[in-house]
Amino acid sequence: MSAPAAALPRPAAQGYFASHWRSLDYFNLYRLTLAVALVFTGILFDESDLFLGTGARFQSFAYAYLVIAALFVLGIRARWPEFQIQLTAHITADILLVVLMMSTSERLAGGMGLLLAISIASGGLVGSGRLTLLYAAMASIAVLLQHGFNILGGNQGRESFFQVGLLCAGYFAIGWLAHALTQRALRSETLAQRQADELALLNRINALAIENSPDGLLAVRGDGVVRHISPRALGLLGITMPVTPGVTRLRDCSPELARLAQHLRAGTTPALSTPTAQLRVRCIPLETPDDSRVLMLEDQSQAEQAAQRLKLAALGRLTANIAHEIRNPLSAISHAAQLLYEEARDPAQARLTAIIENNARRLDRLVEEVLTLNRRDRLNPVSFDAAALAALIDELRQTEEIPADAVIVSMPKSLHFQFDPDHLRQIVWNLLRNAWRFSRKHTGSLRFSMQMSGSNLQFEIKDDGPGLSQEHQGKLFEPFFTTDAQGTGLGLFLARELAEANNAVLTYVPGTSGAHFRLSLRGSE
Repeated sequence: MSAPAAALPRPAAQGYFASHWRSLDYFNLYRLTLAVALVFTGILFDESDLFLGTGARFQSFAYAYLVIAALFVLGIRARWPEFQIQLTAHITADILLVVLMMSTSERLAGGMGLLLAISIASGGLVGSGRLTLLYAAMASIAVLLQHGFNILGGNQGRESFFQVGLLCAGYFAIGWLAHALTQRALRSETLAQRQADELALLNRINALAIENSPDGLLAVRGDGVVRHISPRALGLLGITMPVTPGVTRLRDCSPELARLAQHLRAGTTPALSTPTAQLRVRCIPLETPDDSRVLMLEDQSQAEQAAQRLKLAALGRLTANIAHEIRNPLSAISHAAQLLYEEARDPAQARLTAIIENNARRLDRLVEEVLTLNRRDRLNPVSFDAAALAALIDELRQTEEIPADAVIVSMPKSLHFQFDPDHLRQIVWNLLRNAWRFSRKHTGSLRFSMQMSGSNLQFEIKDDGPGLSQEHQGKLFEPFFTTDAQGTGLGLFLARELAEANNAVLTYVPGTSGAHFRLSLRGSE
């Protein structure tokens, strides 16, 4: 057997805890010690028959007791035979050999009889009180037989039966007491084991809840030492250094949060900016002697996105329910506006009818975009290559009436990726339309390119317009945010949501002239 395998703990026998085997091992250690002491006693008093009676017989029994105790060690280590059989064998050996040693000397009979009381009590404690009264009966019978043989041999008188009777009664009293105590101890041990299992399950549930919580959790002592920090908190704070609970100080891994925590009180939720997120910090005192606190880090961006999705979902349900009622009046308004425009003779009247028609188209486009957002999860991905993507860009260019020389497309011929065609059309159309609207409308004003980085693809759209100011970049993908009076404010938000539905990421790339958008997606073979 290999060393690692030998180091594994042996399973406890059916109906017994591993602690029973340890107790049996300790009981046998007592037996070994007693046997060694008896052997030395036999050697010490070998020449004196006054104490041991027949010294040679006593030594023989003592040596036999020592050998048997040593053999019991092998059985305990092997866990064979089963526990109750081994325990019964141990008690039987004690009774047999102690009674044999008692028979070698009258002076030893009374004193060594008390050793059986220790064996009976130990057997009851080790065996959880099972068969304890049987052991007491076996010891009583053996002592009575030994005493009877001594009387028949003329070594003792009948009057000593009273002392032997008291000793046997003591065996039964000790056996009953050991049985009662061990039963109570066993119930306590079973209850403790059940509570330990429930506590372990509760700890596991708490650990899973902390690991999967959208909020970051830190437990910090009053002196600033981190007692616990969740993986989510490490990510929100941007901590890359190893954090050792009970050793690492909060100021060493997150100085900003440490400064904020010095003045943080329960009921307040101050803001904290980190390189990865905008956080709200909440403090929950634990009321411990070391003034420990739990700091909860709430990601505001996720909360805002959830609120936006909830708002758009409600708007989408509303729009889906009344789309028919909205579009019918819009169609009627648009048709009436066209008729009025055709019959208009006054320029002011023509301008007013054009305003009516433009706003009717804007409302219709708003309804269509919200309906498209509701269909973001209805994916039907197909394979795209360079030719198919270039054809899509050219089709949308013609739809928007953009000159051919204003759009430059550059991409490798070997690219392949999977994407829902309707979603990709909507994304490219939104980006193309916005880029053309804010560009200079010269030759090469719009540039479409595709770059490959391993198995990932980066589809980039650039224009030569004025670009976006710093304050507008943070709100670029928020719903209903627009810098164009004619825009709905849903185009870029819809494009990003459709990209995420296809496992892609749409981002704005700052630091360049003009507007620069990047669609990152995974390529395919």
